[in-house]
Amino acid sequence: MKKIKAIYKKVFLLPIVKLLIKLNIAPNVITILSLIIAVLAFFAYKNGAFWLGGIILFFSSILDTFDGEIARQTNRVTKFGGFLDSTLDRVNEFLIYLGLFVYYFHNANYVLYWILLAQFGSLMVSYTRARGEGVGISPQVGLFERFVRLLFLIIGSFLGAKIMVYILVIITIGTFITSLQRIIYLLNNSRSVD
Repeated sequence: MKKIKAIYKKVFLLPIVKLLIKLNIAPNVITILSLIIAVLAFFAYKNGAFWLGGIILFFSSILDTFDGEIARQTNRVTKFGGFLDSTLDRVNEFLIYLGLFVYYFHNANYVLYWILLAQFGSLMVSYTRARGEGVGISPQVGLFERFVRLLFLIIGSFLGAKIMVYILVIITIGTFITSLQRIIYLLNNSRSVD
């Protein structure tokens, strides 16, 4: 996964970031724009246009990587910017699950449980990391971090509503395992901090 991220950063991310810096676009503007795009994804999923939701989610997730990189390269890293980015990441992900929830509520309501569990697992992955960092330990372990979850959601979007059910099951299991890994990591490493 690290190799994929490194290639993505070198080939795709950095050239666009340089262009955005030349255009003098502030990192927080990019963060807020990602929220607007996530709202569009919500409507696509809600209306059953999963392929369109996948395209929008793809661009939203790409946009989400720009703000932090712009902030770092222009020395505009702020505590509020980090807070805003993390907060809107949770909102954006919630909007995707909400769109799926509304669609399946009307079409196959047995899927609703998997959507809620996938959302809960996603929140727990983020929460365990945030709380760990709050006590001085960064538990960046486990596979199902945000990048992987979005990748699965994008793939599921292009494969359609029937396959998305299985994707939600995979995300649920993956996020629960990742959360557990982070809790164990914190337990094992908290003794050295105490």
